[in-house]
Amino acid sequence: MPKSIKHLSTLIVLLFLFQLAWSCLPCSAQAGQAVSSPPALDAKVRSEIAGKVGELLTTLYIFPGKAVEMKALLDRKLGSGGYDNLADANLFARTLTEDLRSVSKDLHLRVLCNPELVKRIRAQESQGAEEREKERRAALERERRDNFGFRKLELLDGNIGYLDLRSFSGLREAGETAVAAMNFLSNAGAVIIDLRRNGGGSPAMIQLISSYFLGDYTYLNSFENRGENTFQQFWSLPYVPGKSMFDKDLYILTSRNTFSAAEEFTYNMKNLKRAALVGETTGGGAHPGGLRIVNDDFLVWIPTGRAVNPITKTNWEGAGIAPDIAVDQDKALDKARVAALEKMIKTAPDETARAGLAWALNALKAKLEPASVEEAVLRPCLGRYAEGEIALENGQIVVSAQGQKIKMIPLSPTYFVPADDSGIQIEFVPDKNGKSYDVIGHFRGGAKQRMSRIREKK
Repeated sequence: MPKSIKHLSTLIVLLFLFQLAWSCLPCSAQAGQAVSSPPALDAKVRSEIAGKVGELLTTLYIFPGKAVEMKALLDRKLGSGGYDNLADANLFARTLTEDLRSVSKDLHLRVLCNPELVKRIRAQESQGAEEREKERRAALERERRDNFGFRKLELLDGNIGYLDLRSFSGLREAGETAVAAMNFLSNAGAVIIDLRRNGGGSPAMIQLISSYFLGDYTYLNSFENRGENTFQQFWSLPYVPGKSMFDKDLYILTSRNTFSAAEEFTYNMKNLKRAALVGETTGGGAHPGGLRIVNDDFLVWIPTGRAVNPITKTNWEGAGIAPDIAVDQDKALDKARVAALEKMIKTAPDETARAGLAWALNALKAKLEPASVEEAVLRPCLGRYAEGEIALENGQIVVSAQGQKIKMIPLSPTYFVPADDSGIQIEFVPDKNGKSYDVIGHFRGGAKQRMSRIREKK
């Protein structure tokens, strides 16, 4: 990786960690730490803060024209007394943020009041090499405790791999965890990556994960940075450790909380037509940047660059990324599983594989939208069968077999799935005389068995 790109990757992830940990804190320290209260916000202090914010924007913001507009707005409001009643520091920071965003529509841009963070940044800026390494190791330990954002890996019914990814870590030590996660998923028939709670991170991790799903050396994204005449390009890697997943269907779960680098991964894959997006429109943050100190108490996060996609020639700033399958975020996983299973059934290599996938799809659909079946319809199906007994308890079909009692959920008046994780589904079918019912047991792997009713002696 070129040195400039490597530096950008490291910078973005470190600033992301700062934002995640500190930007929502009020003008006080964390619990248990000494509190540094900001001075009273009189007219002079407010003018100094707004003036410094405007100066930093005109020097650093990615769009110079917008920076001039934002500074002009701050100057107008100061001159007209628009901030005169804002003695509370946090309220003043929020108001400045809203005013700046009203011009820029930039969701990364924000003013915050956090004296402790100012102290921490200044302390880090004055650190020697030994102290910086100590800080890096502390950051590494924090990320390691969170498993570098890799929160959950699971193989779902129907051989669907699932990854809950909460951040795109930029620390080099995260690579081993990412490779292990990708190789866990590599034998799945389809893959779901859940970014509904992912707030961003590093382009370097995006490169690594993307490379497992892209067969060709692929131009992913670029960044235009203020003061530079060239784009910094990010491409997929020509080699990844372990098995690739070029032929696997990929589904990405999104929400309004999917932001920044998580949106970059999503945007890249959508425009490459490599993934289906399921969920909600994302948050809309495409401008990397960093925190700048305003004074002892205030900081401003200024985007100094912008993402530029090689296909669209633009990005998702302010608008977010619309899903292919729109659904409330809490229903996105189930919706993606249904879509994946329906597609996998169409391409299954044989009847046994198709039956196993149908088993998984039936279980999911019944739990999502159970059928309503009258007791009168169910009663003719009750009785003793070759492998157990089927009864009705509180209006619900119950199967008793091998010492177990399994409650069933209706998919239809004749097809039922277990309410728990039991491996059998049952289907009622007319017997050979058409006067009663037999039961077909459908099993998780695709096998099935017909069971006849035991006739009671009169």
